Amino acid sequence: MTTRKPEIPPISVAFLLAQTGARAAQVFAGMLEPLGLAPADAGILRLLGVEPGMSQQELAGRLGMHASRLVAVIDALEERGLVARETNREDRRIYSLALTDAGRQTLGAIARAARAHEEAMCAGLNEAERAQLRGSLERIAERQGLAAGVHPGYSALRTPGREACPPGPERKARRP
Repeated sequence: MTTRKPEIPPISVAFLLAQTGARAAQVFAGMLEPLGLAPADAGILRLLGVEPGMSQQELAGRLGMHASRLVAVIDALEERGLVARETNREDRRIYSLALTDAGRQTLGAIARAARAHEEAMCAGLNEAERAQLRGSLERIAERQGLAAGVHPGYSALRTPGREACPPGPERKARRP
């Protein structure tokens, strides 16, 4: 009597997206470790590199996170000399965020890591396959209501060991 193996259903696309996304996040985090950065830091630096002068409120809105949670993250980047808070020319109560020279150099290192990450993750695909995959993933992301180029994990970002500042407008009096 032969034992028949049960038929295994094909792995779902949703599972493959989750599996690959988790692996991609692990690999990218490892590539940022030598820079002393987390992926969330890299994303913030990237956005500030593309749109310098954004306020903390604007940045929090773009990231989909509460502005009070962003304060501690920006504090840490400022302490490392990567980001500077500057007085906003239009509203002196608000700080505009800008990369420092060290922040721009670090952003260059992040870009090199991101290119290496892309190559590592897509090594088995030719350019046409990469373009097709990118297009499919962009359509899926758009359909899911995800902001282009922004990781959805920012909305749940918490800074361990630090209390969030109370919500409210960014005012100079609140700066440590």
